[in-house]
Amino acid sequence: MSRLSTRNEIDLQPETLDALAPVRVNNKLADVYLQFAGSEEALRAYLHMEQSIREGSLSTREVEAVKLWMSQQTGCHYCLSVHTFKASKASLSVAEQLAIRQSEPIGDERMDCLISLAAALFTKPGKLADQLLERARQTGFIDQNLVDLTLVMSTVFFTNITNHINDSQSALPPAPPL
Repeated sequence: MSRLSTRNEIDLQPETLDALAPVRVNNKLADVYLQFAGSEEALRAYLHMEQSIREGSLSTREVEAVKLWMSQQTGCHYCLSVHTFKASKASLSVAEQLAIRQSEPIGDERMDCLISLAAALFTKPGKLADQLLERARQTGFIDQNLVDLTLVMSTVFFTNITNHINDSQSALPPAPPL
């Protein structure tokens, strides 16, 4: 059971309802959005950031790999469930998903570098190591990709930790155990 109140759609501000339009499935919202609406400003900021990710320079496959990796690191079972489902839709095999969750290479140089970047940014305080930035440049990452990566990490971290407060439960199957 959620620990944040579930708001009624009818009580939400028009700008919040507009921002929620892209995440409706069959004209229905997942309860988690109505629970995050305890702060409509934060929910709208998150939804606008997600829109920027969709319009950004990283592929859906890359975005879902990062979100899956981050969700594993934070132990967010809700997000692990959601991003396992989305990763499958983005053509990441079960074996690739398991490897990504364990920070193991999948044999795709760009994807392996992307996860290494995320791991370094998330787990090592301070400046990104020059050699990792150089590896990213050699793998074809441009400035836009790097900034978009930090945006992806920021949005999934927001949902991960907010789900920890909420104890959100996913209707999707749980992610396979490692």
